[in-house]
Amino acid sequence: MRFLAQCRRMPAAAASKSAEENWDAIIIGGGPAGSTAATTLAQAGRKVLVLEKSKFPRFHIGESLLPYNREIFDDLGVWEKIESAGFTKKRGAQFVMGNGSRANRLDFSKGAFTEYPEAVQVERAKFDDILLHHSREAGAVVREESTVLEHRVEKDRAVIRYRAADGAEREAAAPYLIDASGLTNFTANRESLRNYYPGHKKIAIFSHFSGIDMPTGEEEGDILIVRREKSWCWLIPLSGEKTSVGLVIDAADFKALGKKPQQVFDEAVAATPAIQKRFASAEMSEELHVIVDFSYKNETLVSPRVVRVGDSSGFIDPMFSSGVLLAMTSGQQGARAVHDALKTGKAVTAGMKRYERDNRKRIAIYWEFIENFYKLHFAQIFFQPYNRWGLVCSINAVLAGCTNLSFAVWWRLRVFFFLAWLNKHIPVAKRIKVS
Repeated sequence: MRFLAQCRRMPAAAASKSAEENWDAIIIGGGPAGSTAATTLAQAGRKVLVLEKSKFPRFHIGESLLPYNREIFDDLGVWEKIESAGFTKKRGAQFVMGNGSRANRLDFSKGAFTEYPEAVQVERAKFDDILLHHSREAGAVVREESTVLEHRVEKDRAVIRYRAADGAEREAAAPYLIDASGLTNFTANRESLRNYYPGHKKIAIFSHFSGIDMPTGEEEGDILIVRREKSWCWLIPLSGEKTSVGLVIDAADFKALGKKPQQVFDEAVAATPAIQKRFASAEMSEELHVIVDFSYKNETLVSPRVVRVGDSSGFIDPMFSSGVLLAMTSGQQGARAVHDALKTGKAVTAGMKRYERDNRKRIAIYWEFIENFYKLHFAQIFFQPYNRWGLVCSINAVLAGCTNLSFAVWWRLRVFFFLAWLNKHIPVAKRIKVS
């Protein structure tokens, strides 16, 4: 009932016959989740309208992809375009202690359960533009600089009111609406569905730099994840001369410092030996960006005639570079659920509910790692890898992007997390400083 009440805020008169009604689905947002959904539906012969508020290309964070993204690229038929774009190859991920004393490198090509050996590091402006252009070529209609203002759900359709690039307000209608609005979380916010993870209100401070001393040789292209005592940093090589660097810190800790983001960032770099040594010749090449209060989930991912995908289905700490993979996977499955729903006309289908269950399971896999990475007893084992029984290989598979876990991977993960829990009470691993 709350959903219908929220939707009725849009005046009934707005349901005029002038609304465009020749669409099978309307998608809010043209990022990786939205473009994946659009391409999936268009390739299935559906008439799709994408409403994107920005003009592409545009800056965005979330630049490190995972090897299992390749499976979706192949499904969409977009891999050749991505491969020819000249993005940096990513063969591994390095987890480094802030004091520089220890590091744990996962080489994706050496994981016994990992099917895809490498990924790419991307400038999202270019990457997202490739995906959205591909959606157009597949047959989707894309309208950039189109800001969605309101939505309403009726018995057999969803109606959208939006402001087009020319400033005029227009309407569009379709049997189903896919919300891929990202952190804007458009439909869920209007329904008051957003809930933050307790204790995980974070602030991300980040920019692009030149002159960062990054790994070379076999490790060239690796992402570096640097663990600090109460925060962490990423260093992502986008090219030989451009590196994305970010600090993720608890919102309460940031507030307690009482300093501006630039000062907090600079002091974190200076106080972290593993990072400071790489900044000797660094110069910031982009303005500093700040994102606050992320890591949330929505009470429901599907409502009558509405499916939420990508960050609109929930957002988690980007520590393990899972964002784009989760977004595109949800966009693909959500679109397939809508494609099947169009055959029945039902407001909510079993396929839509299955999508919600599957998406929550995928997010939960990474959330378990994220939640534990901040804990001392977990870090002490994680930074002293022990591959007996193939435990490290199971971690390799998940952090490469495998979310459809085989039993062989699943039971090894359960043993690993049990040992991490046990380490809190009994010294399973050597006691080491991990900050």
